[in-house]
Amino acid sequence: MILIGLVFLVTYGGMAVARIVMNTESPIMVVPSTSMVPTLNVGDIVIVKGVDPSTITVGTIIIFRSPQGSIDIIHRVIGIVKDGNTLYFQTKGDHNPGPDPWSPGVPEYDVKGVLVAKIPYIGYVTLTLQGPLGVILIAFLIFLMIIFEYYDSKKRSSRGAN
Repeated sequence: MILIGLVFLVTYGGMAVARIVMNTESPIMVVPSTSMVPTLNVGDIVIVKGVDPSTITVGTIIIFRSPQGSIDIIHRVIGIVKDGNTLYFQTKGDHNPGPDPWSPGVPEYDVKGVLVAKIPYIGYVTLTLQGPLGVILIAFLIFLMIIFEYYDSKKRSSRGAN
């Protein structure tokens, strides 16, 4: 049932609706690394809900834009620091030996939301399609579509000649 709902969200433009309902630009994500094992595994799909940062507590799993780049990270809050009017979340992957290196932490404006649900391993398809195997598969499918279209048009033109 959840898979059918996800297919609907992605296929029929429901992603825009999900962004509004879940109050975040990234309501559905795929876990790309082992940093949160055993809580989250590579290929798990996570459902994300945007929340007021002041409601986030120690122990909450948050999704945030990395302060050192443009990737999204899913880690657990291990500490909260307030500097002026800004909250900073100190984070750590459950599987990582130590806390994340940024100081004083992840600023509240980089937090995209909190984890509300996970669907195990379904995201492997997405991860596979993002790599070299996915590029080859997509190129092969495009090639097959061109071949089928070519033969179909030849078949139609030969019927019209009769």
